[in-house]
Amino acid sequence: MKIKISLGQMHIYSGEPEQNLKTAVGMVEAAARSGSQFILFPELWSSGYDLANAARLALRSPEILAELSRLAREHGLFIGGSLLESTPQGLFNTFSWIDPAAAEILTYRKIHLFRLMDEEKWLTAGDALQTIPAPWGPTGLAICYDLRFPELFRRYAVGGARGLVLSAEWPSRRVAHWQTLLRARAIENQCFVFGANCVGPVFAEQFGGCSAAVTPWGEVLVEGSPTGEELLTTEIDTEDLEHARSFLPFFQDRRPDLY
Repeated sequence: MKIKISLGQMHIYSGEPEQNLKTAVGMVEAAARSGSQFILFPELWSSGYDLANAARLALRSPEILAELSRLAREHGLFIGGSLLESTPQGLFNTFSWIDPAAAEILTYRKIHLFRLMDEEKWLTAGDALQTIPAPWGPTGLAICYDLRFPELFRRYAVGGARGLVLSAEWPSRRVAHWQTLLRARAIENQCFVFGANCVGPVFAEQFGGCSAAVTPWGEVLVEGSPTGEELLTTEIDTEDLEHARSFLPFFQDRRPDLY
């Protein structure tokens, strides 16, 4: 089965949710016109890393999610991305998965907080994984820094995931790590991997784009530029996953009794 997907590589304006939402809405509508069934946005795409004002900015997230839910229903489009979430238990960096046919938005709260961006000073870590039903099959959700923890993605794969979806704000200076790890997670777990990163300056940091869709063989189907805001669209074929897993069934040779 062939499925068209889109990645919304945004220039995030820190602390400017209205401007960021306008960009996202335009990308959703363009993705729908292209025939995509899914669009992915970067980490904290509505607010950026303005964590000193996270409590205030998180108050806009319910309205933003309501607008995206409306667009998802209107266009029959799955939408994913990370936003600030305010709860009685604290502030979270939360991936929201919007299914156009479902009443409930499924969420994943980032479990690995990134010390180099002071996340642990402002945010609360999540304590649960989340697998969601996607058009290509069960899919594990993750956010940015999570990419450096292969145990998380192996847990998803062993649990039956066929896809891995990642929202990120990954700096330019380490974008080679981003590119390498996206491919590694796809190859070692025989899953499709979709990663959306942002571009441009945010405070003193420059973010590196290179959003990508990767097949279970490690083939990069589409990759964004390191500097430009753009909507990336490509088509995946679920037969690639079936072929990879039947041709090289290495999961059958795992030795979890030893490791």
